[in-house]
Amino acid sequence: MTAPNTAKAELRRQVRERLRSVTREELATWSDLLVSRLQAQTELWATPGTVALFGGLRNEPDLITQFLPWLRSQGWRTLLFAVEGVSLSPYEVTGPEDLKRGPLGVWEPVTEGRNTVSLADLTLILVPGLAFSSQDGTRLGRGGGYYDRLLSAPSVTARRLGIAFEAQVFPEIPHESHDARVKSLLTEQKTRHW
Repeated sequence: MTAPNTAKAELRRQVRERLRSVTREELATWSDLLVSRLQAQTELWATPGTVALFGGLRNEPDLITQFLPWLRSQGWRTLLFAVEGVSLSPYEVTGPEDLKRGPLGVWEPVTEGRNTVSLADLTLILVPGLAFSSQDGTRLGRGGGYYDRLLSAPSVTARRLGIAFEAQVFPEIPHESHDARVKSLLTEQKTRHW
């Protein structure tokens, strides 16, 4: 039997290779479809709250350009996480002008002169992952453990919605007890609930 860390490293390599083979145009098409499917989840957006977004990597859906302004127009408060040490800290953002590239290459909020938002205030967290299990929502991150630590914090009671491309969905994901799961996953093709 393969050790979980070895199996995770191999799956990360496979997923990265799979996504590298997809053209930018195809990724953009998938992203547009995914955002349209997200916007069509009317029951999700019916009562405005506070939503945490992510983005910035080539192989991730673009949740910033069109989706962030759309959310704000629906009355939602929008946040992105800043990497602070080994933790993720939420800050409110109103548009691309509030963002910068962080050390990991992802979009992070400009934090100077801003206060963090309490994790308890989050209503919904859109959760990224390198891969997700189609059987139970197990998530494979990029290896830093940031979202695993965030989602295990006692003050985080927000709904979790995994966001990925269908090419990132696998029947099974190697996991350990500390690995986070999501109860729902939305891709450009379908929505799964567990």
